[in-house]
Amino acid sequence: MQASNHLLFYVGTYTDSPSDSQGIGQVSLNQNSGELIRLEDVYPLRNPSYLTQTKHALYSFSEVAQEDGAQLVCLQDKAAYSVPIEGDYPCHVDVSADGQYLAVANYGSGNVSIYSLNSQGIANTLVANLFEDGQGPNKDRQLSPHAHQAVFLKHQPTLATVDLGSDAVRFYTIEQDKFSLAQTVAFPPGSGPRHLVFNHAEETAYVVCELSETLVVLTQKESGWQIEQQLPLLLDSEVGQAASAIKLSADERFIYASCRQQNQISCFDVSGEKAKWLFSSECGGAFPRDFTLSSCGEWMVVANQHSNNLVSYQRSLNDGTLTPTGHKCQIDSPVCLVEQPK
Repeated sequence: MQASNHLLFYVGTYTDSPSDSQGIGQVSLNQNSGELIRLEDVYPLRNPSYLTQTKHALYSFSEVAQEDGAQLVCLQDKAAYSVPIEGDYPCHVDVSADGQYLAVANYGSGNVSIYSLNSQGIANTLVANLFEDGQGPNKDRQLSPHAHQAVFLKHQPTLATVDLGSDAVRFYTIEQDKFSLAQTVAFPPGSGPRHLVFNHAEETAYVVCELSETLVVLTQKESGWQIEQQLPLLLDSEVGQAASAIKLSADERFIYASCRQQNQISCFDVSGEKAKWLFSSECGGAFPRDFTLSSCGEWMVVANQHSNNLVSYQRSLNDGTLTPTGHKCQIDSPVCLVEQPK
């Protein structure tokens, strides 16, 4: 049973050596102190690097090449269902608000796999395979497409994909299992967009660019989505080409983004007409691959991949500032955090 003063989080990990993780981990956070406690693992799986939770199931995958057994996994109570993924190194998964579709972004092969879900939320049929060729100027990172995220909009039949390899965010309209490319937003060459979040009205999108380490703000106009603003994630810092996670606070006032190379979490005020950089905080470890804001908004938990720890922060609802609790939890190669519903 979950104690009323505890929050539970699933932890996605890398399990390949030198990591000792075995699959999807689990931790609890004491809301009185911020203490993090390692619990029993949820499910053994190779490299479950991203997780998505719905009312039906917890979804993950094995981030490996297709020939090594890349698979999508759906966990329900004690049951697990899996289907092979037709792509290399999946890195993101999302489910549509109506529960009809699931999208997997495949970083290695650059395609996005779309599955239909049955009424129990189990993936059964691959209905679309989205691939747009392209590349960017960064010869080390952008020789081909690298789909890094696929997100269903909640208020309209649209899928957004983020392609680090070809500097593009794309919007597909959805109609009866057909996913049609409606718009491609070209990003600054070499910026490497990685992840985005939408505001609740889905008229603004905030994009973290991994390679340029910038925050790009998109707004939806009558003519489509367009770039409204670009800001550096850190001030007076050498670019490390390793920005990663981005989250919007529930009150839509603050955007947070992590910079792995500099071990910092940046915060922006987005309550006004223009986004403004506020501060950055140390991540409490090395290489903050992911972090999450608790549903109550009062906590942030950071997953530091290279120092093999989770770190908790108390978060001010008033000004967004982060205060270290001093509590850490050891878990090898943590790379994703998802709060479990109570």
